[in-house]
Amino acid sequence: MAYMLGAPKGDPGWKDVAPSADAAMDEEEKACNFGPPKKHARGTYRLLSTGFSYGGGPRHPFNIPCRSPTRKAAMGRLVRHPAFMRISGHTNGSPRLYKHLDEVVIDICNNDPTLQKPFDKSIFPAATFNFGPGVATIPHRDSRNVPYGWCAVTALGNFDYKRGGHLILWDLKLIIEFPPGSTILFPSAVITHSNTAIQPGETRRSFTQHFAGSLVRWWTYGFRTEAAMEREDPDLAKKLKARAGGRWEKVLGYFSKWAELSKDMGAF
Repeated sequence: MAYMLGAPKGDPGWKDVAPSADAAMDEEEKACNFGPPKKHARGTYRLLSTGFSYGGGPRHPFNIPCRSPTRKAAMGRLVRHPAFMRISGHTNGSPRLYKHLDEVVIDICNNDPTLQKPFDKSIFPAATFNFGPGVATIPHRDSRNVPYGWCAVTALGNFDYKRGGHLILWDLKLIIEFPPGSTILFPSAVITHSNTAIQPGETRRSFTQHFAGSLVRWWTYGFRTEAAMEREDPDLAKKLKARAGGRWEKVLGYFSKWAELSKDMGAF
């Protein structure tokens, strides 16, 4: 259900990646001049998102808008920052699942070359930077993400992870120590999750990568809405409806069994 990815093993340079990424977020937060943090569905903190998504009104996938030139420039600097490029490349986890989702993203981008994902070495089409100084989310589910897909969450900042900043997976009854610089993969659409607060004087930020479930539907329907598919290709609509009851079995097939993992990793 979840993978405590942590940090790359045997990489002496990794110790500098998280502090560098955290410092970059701190610098860009000041450049953006956000003002007081606003309360939203996940908590009360500032954030910026980039990449592409689908849903919420538009009839086709779209690049996530940023109307402020200052914040758009800050986002551009963050996605080009070497630390975030390394973190994003570290998060390609389950081989079969990620191969499937990578195929979806590649096909969608080939169909619409104007769409831009944030990082070349990551399969995720969208990313969010959650600024500090003390990011703590309330219990929630990211219901618009792919239900069977993992999202990647990387903790940043300077805090005692033994005393705060834990990840809580409520449905699994787990409270997980989440040190700065480590990454956790889990299906954020189906597991209620949140973070504990940190201690006074500490800082915590986070970097997340995610995948809108509506993108998979758009791809499945032949790069169109469900209504358009039913109108233009009733045979495909009939086939998809007939297969709906067994979709969960197909989805489970995207996850490797322990005995298969080594082979699957080599094939990805």
